[in-house]
Amino acid sequence: MKRMIIAATLALTATAGAASAQTPGHAQLAEFLNLNGAEFSTAELTAIDDARRDNNRSNEIYFLNHNNRDTAGGVGDVTPGKAQIAAQLGVDPAKYSLAELIEATDELRDDNRQNATFVLNGTSRDAVNVVPTPDRGRDS
Repeated sequence: MKRMIIAATLALTATAGAASAQTPGHAQLAEFLNLNGAEFSTAELTAIDDARRDNNRSNEIYFLNHNNRDTAGGVGDVTPGKAQIAAQLGVDPAKYSLAELIEATDELRDDNRQNATFVLNGTSRDAVNVVPTPDRGRDS
């Protein structure tokens, strides 16, 4: 479960910047952590909260200093850790983001090959076109 949270946090952090929409929950979490909500995304606030709860000062500092926003680990970037995960999966590390590799690894560990294939074949990157359904009395 913890790995799924970390993977989700990495994925969200990679796609969400500090200028994320501030919801009441976001503002409440920032206030609880005594941080400026405009400076952090909800995923970052959640990671900071987890680090504090686990008494993991190095992870807390990592997110407080915005080191998680470094571009290393994106598609095209190859870091030693990313290369190792890709080698275990038997794929090219330059074709996937770190979050995708972690997600595929977690899915394979859970013996869910269909979801791992979904991530590794790039289908998870496809845009989803949502067709609005007509409301009763309107557009029908």
